[in-house]
Amino acid sequence: MTVPLDDTVADGPTIDLSLVRYRALDQKRRIGSLLVNPGGPGASGVDYVLAVGQSLPDEIQQRFDIVGFDPRGVGESAPVDCIDDLDPLFDAEWAPDNARERRDLVAEISRLVDACERNNADILPFLQTERTARDLDLIRIALGDSKLTYLGFSYGTYLGAWYAEQFPGNVRALVLDGPLDPALDAATVQVQQAVGFEKLLDGFLEDCSHRLECAFHRDGKAAEAYDQLRARIGAVPLEVDGFGEPRMLNGTQFDLGVTSLLYDGRASWEELGQTLNAVDEGDGEDLLYSADLYTGRISAGSYDNSLEAFIAIGCVDGPPVGDVANMRSIERAAAEEAPRVGRPIVNGSLACALWPVAAQEPRALHGTGAAPILVLGARKDPATPFVWARGLASELESATLVPVRSSSHTSFDSGNVCVDEAVIRYLVDLEVPARGTRC
Repeated sequence: MTVPLDDTVADGPTIDLSLVRYRALDQKRRIGSLLVNPGGPGASGVDYVLAVGQSLPDEIQQRFDIVGFDPRGVGESAPVDCIDDLDPLFDAEWAPDNARERRDLVAEISRLVDACERNNADILPFLQTERTARDLDLIRIALGDSKLTYLGFSYGTYLGAWYAEQFPGNVRALVLDGPLDPALDAATVQVQQAVGFEKLLDGFLEDCSHRLECAFHRDGKAAEAYDQLRARIGAVPLEVDGFGEPRMLNGTQFDLGVTSLLYDGRASWEELGQTLNAVDEGDGEDLLYSADLYTGRISAGSYDNSLEAFIAIGCVDGPPVGDVANMRSIERAAAEEAPRVGRPIVNGSLACALWPVAAQEPRALHGTGAAPILVLGARKDPATPFVWARGLASELESATLVPVRSSSHTSFDSGNVCVDEAVIRYLVDLEVPARGTRC
């Protein structure tokens, strides 16, 4: 469908949004549409619904048309397209420990930012989630729904909160799973996320040290072995076979591959142990594959646009990170709190220090007057720490928070019966869990 690029200007340029719909299986009892955003920013809602729409809980499939859409700048919706080959960016060291590595990283980031500005100047100023939320309301109207029923994961919670802020009277039901807190400043966001991943990695290494069954047990010294392995790969990248092209696993890809696996929490620990053991024995294929999934690498010289969209949307959404020197101070703070993963996590946002479009300042979103909103927060979520769920739930005036005893990023449709039943009752019957409910 077609929407205005800038809806504050009459008769201005337009862009096309890509959508997909699975129709409700029980049309006689159909409630309406359920719009879904899988996160990112940069993840394709179209791809998500095509992949999992027909495996969502049966009651959801029966009662709702399940609709995925690519937000502006993402996938097939006026996608941001900067550089085809991002390999040089990941060849740089994202946890630099000397001046040369730091210069190389800033140079690669600068090259990417320059290409984004050169090739996307017409759309970069119009990618704020505040605008995407207005697109979301236009989609609701086009679908013929009087009010919005919405399921947002991770970044999708930020989109849902912006919708409630701008269109509180149009809210039927919003599930916000794995929330961001829009009121936080950049240093707080970066350091708290780094600590979230670090704590989960520390938990894995401690558990692995105590379990002989863990493939990376290393005589009860998994943490020391991990640090030695990371240092070795950072100094001398590992040649990797099995991709049909010459590949090397370097320190940056090591960190990204581990981070990618940690999104699944404890459920990934067995795989993480096996993957680290393989790297230690000279086989980096699985870890490099995990890094490729994380960065959207398709083949040599080819990436999807998820990382470029992540940067372009995230940098204008804010919060402002300041200049490169200020990002360096945030990196130091993160490294002190999270010595293993703090630096690469912070430097994943380094482009925002050079971005050509100003970032929005942080602000709490209240959704005053909106119908009840359901917020799900996993207690040990590494990517969006539980404190963010508490923050968003306290800021949204009609929100109910359900804490989830889990270490995975997001909770719905991941095997937790308590969560799934609560979400289904809320979406179908508008039954809000009683305050104090925990899963």
